[in-house]
Amino acid sequence: MCNCNEHPALIDISNNHSDFKSKLNQLDVGNWVLLMQCPECNQLYKVDEWDKYQTCYAVKIPSSENWEAFDSESLIKEKMVQNRCGLSSELCMWSGCEIKQVKGSAYCVNHLYSGGTRA
Repeated sequence: MCNCNEHPALIDISNNHSDFKSKLNQLDVGNWVLLMQCPECNQLYKVDEWDKYQTCYAVKIPSSENWEAFDSESLIKEKMVQNRCGLSSELCMWSGCEIKQVKGSAYCVNHLYSGGTRA
């Protein structure tokens, strides 16, 4: 019995990448991402290729049509803020930015993300 319905929309699979993928069927390969499907419930996932230098995610997606273009940026940004316990009261240090800093950082989530941070 699968547990897909218990998974959130965005799943951090950095520490169990191989184990997570082993339970799914690979349907397609994209640019550093895989289209995978649960053999029991047919839930589709856009799965990051493993990268030891970057946080890897699996994202539930509704359709295989244009799957590689499915935008998970907002989910990842939300997870980044959650992982760092929210926002501070200080403004981002990026010149001209008026968005609050992510706790433990000098930058807002948008500038952290644009700089390559994913966790």
